[in-house]
Amino acid sequence: MSALQHPWSTWRHVVKLDPDKEIGNDELIELGRSGTDAVLVGGTQGITYEKSFLLIKRLHQFAPDLCVWQEISDQHAVVQEVDGFAIPVVLNAGSAEWIIGRHIDALERFGSMVPWQRVVPEGYVILNPEAAAARLTGALCSLSPAKVIAYVMAAERILGMSTIYLEYSGIYGDPKLIRQVRQISGAHLVYGGGIDSVEKAVEMAEIVDTIVVGNAIYDKGIDLVRETVLAVRSLDL
Repeated sequence: MSALQHPWSTWRHVVKLDPDKEIGNDELIELGRSGTDAVLVGGTQGITYEKSFLLIKRLHQFAPDLCVWQEISDQHAVVQEVDGFAIPVVLNAGSAEWIIGRHIDALERFGSMVPWQRVVPEGYVILNPEAAAARLTGALCSLSPAKVIAYVMAAERILGMSTIYLEYSGIYGDPKLIRQVRQISGAHLVYGGGIDSVEKAVEMAEIVDTIVVGNAIYDKGIDLVRETVLAVRSLDL
């Protein structure tokens, strides 16, 4: 991984697939043809090695040209056969366990095996209190814009993180707030949550570096993925 270029620098549109949710082989084939830049495999509930491995294996089989990364939420579910690993650091977690504790536990056991050249730490700010990740981590979600900006500044300028992920999982976020973050942030900015239409995809893609389409692929199908890919691509022409 180059120190000068973020490994996600060309990612404008990403799909997140949850190993605990069902998706058919035909949908995976069409996902591989959709034009999305990458797939993140990850989730919060019911994540096991077996489920993660099977989904990744099927992606390699039915969408072999897709870039596949795994977002690690459980050290026991790590699958080596991916292009890279995203490591969430939940900045507004209610406990240090989700800021650094789980990471220390994993590194104590597996630190010598980590392929650091294929790892991206993500400074996560979770902003939907009803999201499964918020409940799991006890995230402090009732934040003023100034507080959100302070978290982002701390991640970048104190912790030296180059990736910020604003996570609204389950609802659509506040574009005004995302713009405020963009104005002060030089990090690779990722947005996820509630992107279930072309209009929302375009609105957020105009602000951030990478948008993540998650639940919509299960709720609205592969056509929504294709439409949002085309819409985001049109912004860069």
